[in-house]
Amino acid sequence: MIEQKLKEVGLSEKEVIVYLCIFQYQKISPARIATVTSINRPTVYSVAKELIKKGLIAEDVSGSVKYFLSLGEESLENLVISQEQKIVSLKKKLPEIVTELKQFPRKGSYSIPKIRYIDESRLRDFLISQSAVWAKSGETIDNTWWGFQDHTLLENYEDWADYFFAHFTEETKIYLLTNKKVVETKTMKKKSYAPQRHIKYWAGGALFTATHVVIGDYILMIITGEHPHYLIEIQDKTMAQNIRELYKSIWGLI
Repeated sequence: MIEQKLKEVGLSEKEVIVYLCIFQYQKISPARIATVTSINRPTVYSVAKELIKKGLIAEDVSGSVKYFLSLGEESLENLVISQEQKIVSLKKKLPEIVTELKQFPRKGSYSIPKIRYIDESRLRDFLISQSAVWAKSGETIDNTWWGFQDHTLLENYEDWADYFFAHFTEETKIYLLTNKKVVETKTMKKKSYAPQRHIKYWAGGALFTATHVVIGDYILMIITGEHPHYLIEIQDKTMAQNIRELYKSIWGLI
């Protein structure tokens, strides 16, 4: 229906009704529009004013009676031009608005959690590129990674662990519950950074099949035991703090 299509290009319901009435009659008075459409006259004036701004109709005030004139179907191009001008104006104003919002005083400390999903095709590069961000966030707390670990994380991404400890602070520590597997009992114990890794082997009946760690304001959940591998990163200061305190309690460090 033409009414729905006109709404889709930006006209309100009453604008559609008034526009089509004027289009059909070509030249019509506000009083007549009110009678035909059952829209009261003040509203007809208000709606017509918006249609004039959008370049869809014109106003004839040459006589004693005011009339609204249809500008034909070609006038719809004016609507597109009007929308384009608004977008251009918005693009110009947006950087200034964003800058001012950053400086605008806020009440309370609530922040919206930021969540990212990283699939296997991007996981290795993401671990490397995001390491500096996690390390910097950790520096604001205690430079400690807390959590539990599926040993397959190291079997598949040992090079990431080597990269991290080679590039970031020597004060970094890790407190992890993990599976008692060769990669931990032999491979990782030979690393130069082994003293910075505090490990407890999981004594439960089942193995960890996922990795869950908290560093700074970040919580990481990583699946590497089966394909496709993936990582979920959550940046949430409050949640990270609560999880960190839980792990500290588990390790008896509170």
